[in-house]
Parts: sequence; C-alpha cells; structure tokens
Amino acid sequence: MKLKLVAILFLLMVRFGGFAQDYQVSMEDKGKVVNLTNEAIKMVTADRVEDAYNLLIEAIAIDSTNRNSYLQLYRVGMNDSTRVDMVISILQKSKKIFQQDDEICYYLGEMYNLKGQVKRAMAEYSMAIAYSKLNGEDFYLVHRYYFNRANICLAKNMISTAVLDYTYALNLNPNYGAAYANRGICLYKMGEKDAACKDWKQAVKLGISQSEEYIKRNCKTETSK
Repeated sequence: MKLKLVAILFLLMVRFGGFAQDYQVSMEDKGKVVNLTNEAIKMVTADRVEDAYNLLIEAIAIDSTNRNSYLQLYRVGMNDSTRVDMVISILQKSKKIFQQDDEICYYLGEMYNLKGQVKRAMAEYSMAIAYSKLNGEDFYLVHRYYFNRANICLAKNMISTAVLDYTYALNLNPNYGAAYANRGICLYKMGEKDAACKDWKQAVKLGISQSEEYIKRNCKTETSK
C-alpha cells in the first residue's frame, strides 16, 4: 500500500501529543523501536495488553515515524476498552504523519464503532475508502471498509446505500459470505425477494449458516435447494 510519510530530514522538530522529537533517529534507536514493537506484539498475543501499550508508547516516543507501532496500538485498543480513547487520540494525531493512510482510518473507524459512535465511524470508513482509491484497492482489508460502512447504513435504514457498499465489497472479494448475507437482508427489505434468496443461498455456500434461517422463512422451496 502506498503511503505518504511526512518527514523532513535534518532538524525538524515534531510535537506528537506528549512526544517531541528530532527526526534524526539513530540506527540504534530505530532497531530499539523495532524490538519494542515486536515485543509488544508478543504481549498482546499473551493478553498482556497493558505491558504492550507501555512498550508501544515508548517506541513512539523514540521514533514517531515507525508506522507499525501505531498499527499495533489498534490491537491494544480493541483488546482493552480502557485504552480505546487514548489509542484513538494517538491514531488521530498519527494521520498528520501518515497522510492519506487508509488502513489507519479504517482502524479508527473500528474503534469508534466499538464505542457506538457510528457517525465518526462512518466518517473514518469513508475516508479510508477515499484514500484506498489513491493507494490501491488491492490491499487485503479494503473490502471491509465498504462492508463495515454498509453495516452502519443498514442499521440506519439507508438500504439502497448499503446495497451499493455490499456490492462493491463483493466486487473486491467475491467470496465474502457475510456481504452476501447482509445484502440479502437489504434486498428483501427493498421487496426484491428472489434476489435476496439468491444472496442468502450464496452466503450459505460460503459458510454463513445463519442465512439458512432466512431461506427457510422467506424463500420458496426451489430457491432454497
């Protein structure tokens, strides 16, 4: 994925929340940051999220341009609700360093969604979608940008908009069973019963067993075969 890293060499001082640093980071410090981040990954895997958080904050204080440290903070935030607000704040500030970074916007959307702040979540998903068109839609998460925005639209009864996003997600990933299942719900609400049943049938083929109940309740026998 293409990234635009805002970094001026030599003596540019950057203020990042409580962090302030010279971008002249030594190779030794860069190596230390990589080690801290890798150790944090192990901590998250072992459910030691507080330790992981502290290591990542230390890593960012040493080198605020190490993108992987921020990506791992997302994992911490999603595993520890007490850290979500702080992680959101740090990731929002990181967008000044990593401009037009669709992955970071997507992770922010996920955390806002976790907090129930759907307007902010939708704004971040939309930003991620816009940036993905610049950075390349071949990135493995892009179909989820559309899917998660569509889920918000479905919940808000913005059915036709949700269908467009589910369809785009399926264009990017034709084997995305959950998108078929949810698009089927939208199509049924729109009165397109046959199309809905076709989507639910495909969802079942792709492992979404919940769609079997929709088929039993709403589809003709020949459609559900």
